[in-house]
Amino acid sequence: MRKILWRLLLTALLAAMTLTVPQSALAAPPVTAYPACPGFSVTINSSGGNQDVRMTRLKDGIIYTIVAGRGTTISVTNADTGETVTFNTKGSVTRTATNTTTGDIEFALSGANLVLLFDKVDVGGPSTVLYTGLVRFTTDSNYTLHEPIQQQTGTQRDICAELR
Repeated sequence: MRKILWRLLLTALLAAMTLTVPQSALAAPPVTAYPACPGFSVTINSSGGNQDVRMTRLKDGIIYTIVAGRGTTISVTNADTGETVTFNTKGSVTRTATNTTTGDIEFALSGANLVLLFDKVDVGGPSTVLYTGLVRFTTDSNYTLHEPIQQQTGTQRDICAELR
């Protein structure tokens, strides 16, 4: 009987502690600000859409992956001013080829894709650009861009310029 009462008391104390947790501890996690525009950072929110891994295969030490989907709405916000740009991507395909020896990753993005290049890390950064068309680039295993974007066809929209 004593063990049952002790367990009930512990359960009651845990329930009471849960109910008295400060509201700030229950709040949503902080949004990450990315150093992807000259002079300010941006936050990214997305909703809707359906991105699925369509295929992954290993051949000659290269891992090939295709991710495709449609209908994602993306909002990019200036972390300093709160100014926001929102757009629909309508659809995209991301093809990657990861070299298992070097870790380098070749990207081929088609459709509408938001590309963030970080300050003091990526060549050509900082920048936040919406590419519609085809974009090709290579990163290292940490997703750091060491060379300029290799190919770009279609249109590009400078999100940083719209958020200034």
